Amino acid sequence: MNRRDVIKRTAILMGGVVSAPAIMGILKGCKAKPGVAWVPKHFTQEQAYVITEMAEIIIPKTDTAGAKDAGVPAFIEEMIFEVYSEADRTKFMAALEDFTSSTGYLDLSTDEQVNVVTEAHAKAIEEKPQERPFVMAMKELTMLGYFSSKPGATEVLRYEAVPGYYNGCMPLEEVGRTWAT
Repeated sequence: MNRRDVIKRTAILMGGVVSAPAIMGILKGCKAKPGVAWVPKHFTQEQAYVITEMAEIIIPKTDTAGAKDAGVPAFIEEMIFEVYSEADRTKFMAALEDFTSSTGYLDLSTDEQVNVVTEAHAKAIEEKPQERPFVMAMKELTMLGYFSSKPGATEVLRYEAVPGYYNGCMPLEEVGRTWAT
């Protein structure tokens, strides 16, 4: 082996050693952010799709995070299966199936889904039925999940880790936003 071959092989070996961490860093950076991708534990894929899209319609992504980005669909699933009573869970799941089948939600375009949810919400407010409509339950769960999340509490609501003195009679114009703490 001559000197030229040794230098070539050393350069190739060192190039591989130096570039391996850079390549691994790039590959690690290609993964989805934790909390953004949601894998349902209890919902079927169709139910998860309806829950996710409805939550995003209720609180869409703007200059702040939307319901999907805040992890609201996973929160809703956890509330339904870990907090709700068996009777309430059964009622919610039946209402979800009824809403999905009666509107054909799975086959609608995004604009049609927005229209269906908007119309169902307007109808629920206008008629004030005895039973709480599914769309109102979804709105309640979505808002609870969103404003309990980090993006909802810190980007939309006003948040201070140690708020200090509390003045309950302060005009909203002075503080700008409602408080999360």
